[in-house]
Amino acid sequence: MKTLRMGRVLPAIGLLLPSCAEEPRTLTIEVVPGHEAAAFQEDPPVARIEVTATAAEGDVTVSAAAAPGGELDFGEIPAERAYTFEVRGVDAGGATVVRGRSASGIYLAGLTGEVLPLFAQRLGQWARPPGGLAASRVGAPGAALAERYLMLTGGAVAGGAAADDVDPARIDGYDLAAWGGSASGGALPRAARSLVVRANLLLTLDDGGATWTDVASGQSAEAPLPAGLASFAEVAGGRTVEAADGRSFVVGAARAGQAAEAPGEPSDAVLVVGADRTLTVARLRHARAGAAAVWVEGVGLVVAGGGAEGADAAGLEVLGDGATAFQPRPFPPDAARGAGAAVTAPGEIVLVGGVQGGAAAPTRRLAPGCAGECAAVEIAGAALPAAIAGVAAFTLPGGRILAVGSEAGAGGLTRSYLVDLAAAQIEELPLREPRRGATVVPAPNGTLALLGGVHAEGTPALAVETFFPE
Repeated sequence: MKTLRMGRVLPAIGLLLPSCAEEPRTLTIEVVPGHEAAAFQEDPPVARIEVTATAAEGDVTVSAAAAPGGELDFGEIPAERAYTFEVRGVDAGGATVVRGRSASGIYLAGLTGEVLPLFAQRLGQWARPPGGLAASRVGAPGAALAERYLMLTGGAVAGGAAADDVDPARIDGYDLAAWGGSASGGALPRAARSLVVRANLLLTLDDGGATWTDVASGQSAEAPLPAGLASFAEVAGGRTVEAADGRSFVVGAARAGQAAEAPGEPSDAVLVVGADRTLTVARLRHARAGAAAVWVEGVGLVVAGGGAEGADAAGLEVLGDGATAFQPRPFPPDAARGAGAAVTAPGEIVLVGGVQGGAAAPTRRLAPGCAGECAAVEIAGAALPAAIAGVAAFTLPGGRILAVGSEAGAGGLTRSYLVDLAAAQIEELPLREPRRGATVVPAPNGTLALLGGVHAEGTPALAVETFFPE
């Protein structure tokens, strides 16, 4: 059986890959800071680096630590296994200031070349891993694919005349194992306005239809229009929400418009994609535009805000487990559009961002399972300092939310904020490369990744930016 001996370090770490009958070859694990070359030297500087390798089965875990540029000895571990690598860099006081995590399932015996790069970044800020996308998109749907890749497709190709040769229907991806970008050799059957991912399968939706594509084989098949849906244009462009039971929901009411500050056309349609890939439709009681949508365990799919109109319009509607139609909950009407929703406690959500009356909407807490006298509770001091629409909100440890969206108004730059609910504090987290039209995606390695967009001067934003939430 092949084994792995970890040994000498280049600016970070190195390994040995021996076999029973051969001399071991050296495989260097190189911890890299990406485009932020001075990340390990920033104040406070990294004094010690630790790398841990954990087998997919959980029965093998080895760690070693050294000062940057020092040497490590991990002993020997089976090379015929798949591993996930974790990197921690601590300062002189022992506080973690740098972290990194590889994609899962790195098969050591199958590696080619002599270097395995691991990207690590400063905590509490965005950072750019090595390389970048082959082409950038504005307002494109994005997703994680096959537990290793980040991807964009559809949207508007950024870059002026240089973008004329880029098919909007192709995939532009970023590999979290090789830390680099590439473009697909062919194009998907349609330029997606919304995406649903099932392992290697993509469901791409535009106004004219929906297509399943196996990105491994390249085979495609049209998805039938489900009963109760006049056309896929009712949901195309809607945000995709994942449920714990394997279903996906493409929420037409949560789609964005062409301008950063404008929601899409009102919609009451939600496409339900079953774990078995069957398509059905659920309807809101009232059409909404720029609504927030989130899955809440034990409650169901929650759609809130979006300016629903009518004497009986509720601020929030829920599609419960096993239900085929939404039920309004007795919350007052909510005129805010473009907010994001995050689950902050069992049965509790927080709406952050959005635009109300031309100004920033307040941050408010709701219990979507409420059945009596219900009201959103404003969290004083936690409103974003600017009117931000199209917000994607992510729950972080410690009662915090990361909110990423587009500023309302000319330019529509992508902005990100760290919202500390307990302390009622807001901190803007500037992007390394200011851009508009970027897409944020939860990455398979546990980070949040920001893809695409265009710089203020019109050049494509090719660098990926990541945020480590812990």
